[in-house]
Amino acid sequence: MERPSPRPIRSPNPITTQNHRRESLYQIILPFLGATLLLIGIGFLLGKATSFNTAQGAEIALIGLILPTMVFGLIFLALTIGLIVGLAKLLRNLPIYTRSAQDFVRLVSQKTKQVADGSVEPIIRLQAWLAIWHRLRRGGFH
Repeated sequence: MERPSPRPIRSPNPITTQNHRRESLYQIILPFLGATLLLIGIGFLLGKATSFNTAQGAEIALIGLILPTMVFGLIFLALTIGLIVGLAKLLRNLPIYTRSAQDFVRLVSQKTKQVADGSVEPIIRLQAWLAIWHRLRRGGFH
């Protein structure tokens, strides 16, 4: 029995794609940039408003410790976004290749079953003939 071919994957709707990009800009990128600029401004104002003391030195050291962590976090964020985009592109083509893989595995399964059935068929026939022979020797069929 042959399976029907899979339906083709539709291309994304350009209107919803554009809306999604606009929402991403307003809901993710702009708030992130605003918070970053706000933190930089607060740091600048605090630096201008106070004179240098030990507490300020500790705060600068703390910034020196936090900043590399933020940079590495940004790198991991970029890697995560890259993986998500790559997976999205991969999933567009994946059903075609998985269908090919399924067909190949099905063919291998059928051939394996044929070889296995063919290898035990002579033994099963011999057992059947021996059973008939033993039955005939004990008095035949009733």
